[in-house]
Amino acid sequence: MSDISPSDSYVPQATPQPEKLSFSTKLAYGAGDMGPAITANILVFFLLPFFTNVAGLPAGLAGSVLMIGKISDAINDPIIGVLSDRTRTRWGRRLPWMLFGAIPFGLLFGLQWIVPHFSNNDTVNNWLLFSYYVIIGILFNIAYTTVNLPYAALTPELTQDYNERTSLNSFRFSFSIGASILSLVLAGLSFSEYRDDPAKQYLVLGLLCSLLSVIPIFWSVFRIQERGSQPILASRQKQIIGNILSGIGTLSVCYGVIRIIPLTANLVGAPGKFDLISIATILIGLQITLFGITLLFSTPEPHLSSSDAARERSQSQNIPALTFVEQLQVVFSNRPFLYLIGIYLCSWLAVQLTASILLYFVVSWMGLENTDSTLVALGVQGTALVMLFFWRVVSERVGKKAVYFMGMSLWIIAQVGLFLLQPGQTNLMYGLAILAGFGVSVAYLIPWSMVPDVIELDELNTGQRREGIFYGFMVLLQKFGLALGLFLVGLALEAAGFIESAAGEVVPTQPDSALLAIRIAIGPLPTLFLIAGLILAYFYPITREFHAEIRLKLQERKLSQDG
Repeated sequence: MSDISPSDSYVPQATPQPEKLSFSTKLAYGAGDMGPAITANILVFFLLPFFTNVAGLPAGLAGSVLMIGKISDAINDPIIGVLSDRTRTRWGRRLPWMLFGAIPFGLLFGLQWIVPHFSNNDTVNNWLLFSYYVIIGILFNIAYTTVNLPYAALTPELTQDYNERTSLNSFRFSFSIGASILSLVLAGLSFSEYRDDPAKQYLVLGLLCSLLSVIPIFWSVFRIQERGSQPILASRQKQIIGNILSGIGTLSVCYGVIRIIPLTANLVGAPGKFDLISIATILIGLQITLFGITLLFSTPEPHLSSSDAARERSQSQNIPALTFVEQLQVVFSNRPFLYLIGIYLCSWLAVQLTASILLYFVVSWMGLENTDSTLVALGVQGTALVMLFFWRVVSERVGKKAVYFMGMSLWIIAQVGLFLLQPGQTNLMYGLAILAGFGVSVAYLIPWSMVPDVIELDELNTGQRREGIFYGFMVLLQKFGLALGLFLVGLALEAAGFIESAAGEVVPTQPDSALLAIRIAIGPLPTLFLIAGLILAYFYPITREFHAEIRLKLQERKLSQDG
């Protein structure tokens, strides 16, 4: 097994060299997760209800669309991970993928929210709709992986410092959770503004989120520099583009504000209130402005552009590529990584199952409106964003495992409470949403901050850095699990007698069997996964002290090779 024991290792008295990152680097890196977060959040909360309540697909068929998309997504993850590892450009291995995948990523996301009409025969139309959504879903997932997987693999390349990685991931998931909250706010605005046209609600939301998702990817790509590689933009280019973007962004923000203020709204023919167009214009302007400012104030990171970094990059390019079977051997021989996969899978199965069933729970069981489901989700995501900073500080004091146990324990209480919740207990529902946010925050932060530690253990044992393999297989197994989970939820709803509806139809009253299936999917089922995650976390072997030994041994090896 690919593991070492702390008790069997000699602990040198030296300490690993710190690799601190500037604020602008962390900001730009964090921004890169906005696009994947916005799209993933909208998909998990609204795609299944969109299929059943707007496109009119049966629940089982809708669940099959999600399953096929996730399975195809899981298959392309290790492929793109390996191709990313093998990529050789002057800009590095990861950034070119993000650069060229950004536009297809945005376009394909928008196409998922169109309801084309193929036939007047309902059966034929449903199967052709099924085929359309499957094809678009597969293509979108390829584009998503092209952007997101190389982005995630940047973490260990930017810094090898244990606490700095947690800090970097806190920036990442601050943007991630913030973007998730933003997507829910936009969903609420779209649902309110087009209350009588469900198809338009989702179409406008999809197109707007597409635009808001692409801009931050370019922001991250043009600001970040990979270890030992050249930045995509030279310093002079950053200054020119930064000034242009700052100006455009400021004008966009001003236009949005003018639309809102009653005294000035008449100048541009706007209603003089907070409407979706005004909010969207301000948000896009803020993104572009911060993009420009980050370029203007960018400073190179010494440890990323040093001669040592260039030498490491040159050495990594000479490592022979592995076959798929050899990749499997690498992954499944690393015992800490297997535990980590299980921890991440259990945490995110709980997140995804709860999110995908939430709208049904709020509307069909609690008897509330669609917009109320976005408020519940905001309670979860808003709390998760605030707690992210708290958990980061606690992690630096007590370690990642202890934080995971704290967060998951609170989350389990919330999930059990949701199952026991009765119609009319609206305030308690919001309280449980806030409590769940404590755990969701940990699910964002801790597993991803553990991955670089596992990668360095593999480097210690093999002498090679293989980020793409580990990130690819981690997401692959996670998506296989999610595909199965979402498919089973769709089948369970259909078997329980769930009644679908098309756009413009009154939401039907669901039978008791369907309501029970919805409650089980939002309560007991996620709870079981969270308990399994706690058991796996208990056996996870890499502590802060263990990781320090790994870093020291890697540093000693590097010094001996240089000598």
